[in-house]
Amino acid sequence: MWAIIGTWPFALRGVEQAARGLAAGQEAMEAAVQACRLIEDDETVDSVGRGGIPNREGYCELDAAVMDGRSLGIGAVAGLRHCPNAVLAARALLDHPTHNMLCGPGADAFAREQGLSQRPIETPQAMERWQALKRQQASHGHDTVCFLALSNNGRLASAVTTSGLGLKMPGRVGDSPLAGSGFYADDELGAAAATGLGEDIMRGLLSFQAVSYLKQGLHPQQAAEQAVLQAHQRMLRGGHQPDNMAVICLDKQGRYGAACNHQEFVYAAAAQGQPPHLVPVVPVIDNQRAAAPRELKGLR
Repeated sequence: MWAIIGTWPFALRGVEQAARGLAAGQEAMEAAVQACRLIEDDETVDSVGRGGIPNREGYCELDAAVMDGRSLGIGAVAGLRHCPNAVLAARALLDHPTHNMLCGPGADAFAREQGLSQRPIETPQAMERWQALKRQQASHGHDTVCFLALSNNGRLASAVTTSGLGLKMPGRVGDSPLAGSGFYADDELGAAAATGLGEDIMRGLLSFQAVSYLKQGLHPQQAAEQAVLQAHQRMLRGGHQPDNMAVICLDKQGRYGAACNHQEFVYAAAAQGQPPHLVPVVPVIDNQRAAAPRELKGLR
């Protein structure tokens, strides 16, 4: 059994590519990383890789991470300024004997040492959008691309990449490169990854929480819903109004699901016997309304 799931409609191309690879016997990690790289190279996607929206000072800082479900190994980078394929730097760091995470100039130096492409991340189109956002004094972009993959040999992997919040403060790091918040993978349980406002996702360790529900025997759809609902309601009890959050979830049987607290979240997925397709998600609770959460039904 193999499966692949990715966040947002623009992940569909990555899912299509990964599905072909996984069906041919590709390892989960390589399928997830290559799917991320495909989206990073798409300059029309303004929330990852080359073409991402710059920070407050007008330059991009990229974050990315990978996790190997067998070893629980992690590779993560933050604040990359000169390597548009941040996920490749994270993948290279996964093989480092001691370090799990590098940030800023150290991450850029590591990417250069690995022979990864060094070129401007900012594009003319991204700078035009940045100028418009500056005039509006509006931040932009919660659309991290995340992929979870299961290969035929039972291996699970997660890979995430993002340019972060547009107009963020220089040096800001969101949830994406942080294990347990932006991603998690464990061959014995399953995997999860999050997209949305990183500061809120970090408050609830959203990805680890979803995987912990898998450990209790929940279906990935139910695990994702419970994780989002629990995090959302806990923040409300603490006096904080949550922003957008969404999580995707995949278990070791190849079952998958997703949940969110806002409108218009869509994910892409494929599995053995299921061609690549898009799945719209009904919010488990809507952060824009004072509505009660919808009833959660068990799936086994």
